[in-house]
Amino acid sequence: MPSNQIPADVGVTGVGLVPLPLNEPGAGDAAASASRADDLYRLSDPLLSEVGLEELLDTVLGRIREILHVDTVAILLKLPGAAELIARAAKGLEEEVAQKVRIPIGRGFAGRIAASRRPIFVPEVSEADVVNPILREVGIRSLLGVPLIVEGELIGVLHVGSLTPREFTANDAELLALAAARVAPGIERARLFDELGRQQSVAESLQRGLLPDRLPTLPDVDVAARYVPAIDEVGGDWYDVVELRAGRVGIAIGDVVGHGVRAAALMAQLRAVLRAYAFTEPDPATVLTLLDKYVQHSHPTGLATVVYAVLDTEDGTLTLAVAGHPPLLLVGDGTAALHDVRGGPPIGAVPFPHYAAHTVHLARGETAVLYTDGLVERRGETIDTGLERLRQAAVGELDPERLCSRLLDELVHGTRAPDDIALVAFRRPRLTAMLELRISARASALSPVRRSLRSWLREHGGDRTVVDDIILGAGEALANAVEHAYRSGDGDVQLRAELDGDTVSITVIDHGAWRPPRLETDRGRGLAIMRSTMDDVEITREALGTRVVLRRSLTAP
Repeated sequence: MPSNQIPADVGVTGVGLVPLPLNEPGAGDAAASASRADDLYRLSDPLLSEVGLEELLDTVLGRIREILHVDTVAILLKLPGAAELIARAAKGLEEEVAQKVRIPIGRGFAGRIAASRRPIFVPEVSEADVVNPILREVGIRSLLGVPLIVEGELIGVLHVGSLTPREFTANDAELLALAAARVAPGIERARLFDELGRQQSVAESLQRGLLPDRLPTLPDVDVAARYVPAIDEVGGDWYDVVELRAGRVGIAIGDVVGHGVRAAALMAQLRAVLRAYAFTEPDPATVLTLLDKYVQHSHPTGLATVVYAVLDTEDGTLTLAVAGHPPLLLVGDGTAALHDVRGGPPIGAVPFPHYAAHTVHLARGETAVLYTDGLVERRGETIDTGLERLRQAAVGELDPERLCSRLLDELVHGTRAPDDIALVAFRRPRLTAMLELRISARASALSPVRRSLRSWLREHGGDRTVVDDIILGAGEALANAVEHAYRSGDGDVQLRAELDGDTVSITVIDHGAWRPPRLETDRGRGLAIMRSTMDDVEITREALGTRVVLRRSLTAP
């Protein structure tokens, strides 16, 4: 026969070998017996279980080539979801791998091994059904191959070849089957790790892509946030910061129960839905109630903990509603305290849940921190231990950026934790004698600046009527700079407000070249408004831009 199967006693069952009737060595065969024992050890070396896939394949194939004195040794793996083998690794005939040779299962030498799951010996390639053209082109004459099987499932084929005609023995087949039994589990384990890594990479990319790419620039609030994926698998932690109307800021943080792509996808939906409700519903408790209805209807098995808070930047009122989430952390001068309000159940946990809004005052310079449980929970200890560790780590640091970094460094040592972590810190800046703001030259940026200026003036004791006048006059100066200074719209405008006794000086600076008004009737309106609302107005046009200085007493006339 041009090709024939080695007898049944050379077959492989599962990942074990069927015992072979080897020749008993005589007294003169002691050296051969010792050499064979060494060969068996080299192929079953327990240290091979501790190396990576590439090193495992390189080492095992090299040892097989040396032990069996063959010219080529190769591994072909079964393609997932297809009836084909593809060359994965080779020694002596690397072209198979470079050209990604594919063999249909059931055809040719390797394909028949895969189909029958039994070793096959081909004494003469030229007379056999060998569909791999590379084997013929390089002049391979004889072949021996065995299946790679893990837990009853075929994963590939291991074969060797010789450039000269050769009779492979049952002992050769046993050695090759032993090598197959060693390398097959390693390959499957590496495949599993690769797939888990791919899934985690997809989920992590998805989650990072669906979290805010940057936080909004808020004149009245300093904000910082962090997201740290888990060591093993991405979860559903998320955060969001939304600029609302009338000087209000919405801050949300949540944790979807579960891990992987599904949890990350649900996280993205919850963030989007909560953001939509935040723009239409001023009450945080109502927002959580609507979010729960969405989950109950669209994701009946979904479950998430959430905190949604709304900060009024003018008076520091922080209104929040809690759905099964860890408590808010408030950090002040030398202090840190957990504010554990009575919350409702997690989103999606029970029908018709009740959520209530609670109010906390965030003083100037004080920092609030929202976080997910991955920051504080540790296996084998109570949640109270983790919360106390968090509280102690926060003492003495009020800057949101530095506080986020400190908490991650001290609580998870700056590395990835068993569970993913989301963290948001925000602070109302301290009141100072000078207010400095820089905005892009866009009309949409004017409203937040006016609110910041109003809050600064009011907190410095400005009369309400006087403050309204100042905001009107300063607003005109800002609007003129935005409208006229930059023809391309690409630039910035600076505002600086300073107190000298009870007199405030407001300076508006741009770095553009003012264009002339389109109509003669446009002249003078802005300047007239400034002069009517302020005690003094100075306008200086320079080569590098325009400077407008407005002065007004804060005392009512």
